[in-house]
Amino acid sequence: MRILFIGDIFAKAGRKAVTENLAKIVQKEKIDLTIANAENATHGRSLSQDHYNELIKAGVDMITMGNHTWDTTAVYDVLSKNKKIIRPLNVDPKTKEAKSGFGSIVYSIRKKHVRITNLMSMQCSARTTITNPFLVLEELLKAYPKDDIHIVDFHAETTSEKNAMLMAFAGRVSAIIGTHTHVQTADEKIYKGTAFITDAGMCGAKESIIGAKPQEIVDMFEGKLERFHLEPAKGDYQFNSVIIDIDNKTNKPKKIWRYNINNN
Repeated sequence: MRILFIGDIFAKAGRKAVTENLAKIVQKEKIDLTIANAENATHGRSLSQDHYNELIKAGVDMITMGNHTWDTTAVYDVLSKNKKIIRPLNVDPKTKEAKSGFGSIVYSIRKKHVRITNLMSMQCSARTTITNPFLVLEELLKAYPKDDIHIVDFHAETTSEKNAMLMAFAGRVSAIIGTHTHVQTADEKIYKGTAFITDAGMCGAKESIIGAKPQEIVDMFEGKLERFHLEPAKGDYQFNSVIIDIDNKTNKPKKIWRYNINNN
């Protein structure tokens, strides 16, 4: 089985990168399952129903989210009404965010049960209460120990925490793919039976800061502003992703590599 994981889709430029390239990639690379992080797909924050539909129509099989999931009220309906999207699993079960959608589901394809789980670091700023992702994944594996393949999107700030997740769960899940920083790392590997990359990168405007117009962000770092707004940048896009090959007999990952496109 061959799985394509697409890095954080940021706003219109990111959606364009997907809609213009995904069908060709699936055909060329013989992709069986496409997973994409889309927590920034709607103007840099959350995901609307229209943009959910756009990504599914383009060929995305399953959408994962992150800390910007709940930045719009419309997302509660998106999470409740659609079956191809998951939000972070590790939200406090007492919150309203835990009552909409799911944080882990099983996708059946080619006679395999592929579990897809979305986790988020407690260090990420979100409009809900985040619980410990390590403990939550441990409990999930106790409850569902027999999935054929298990892909984890770990939406986290620091490289060390993502690497700690690998060390804690190596050999117990099929892949741990880091998201959130939008900067693709070059450390893809298979460690003790688990495919891993610290960050899959971003689909969005290439001449930007994590997909956003640079000036406000630069002004903040120079001390001219206390905060910045993620205003989506325009122009040429980049498409960042990774491809994972899974052995059909053992269900173990055989290979992981970066797959990138620039439109200029």
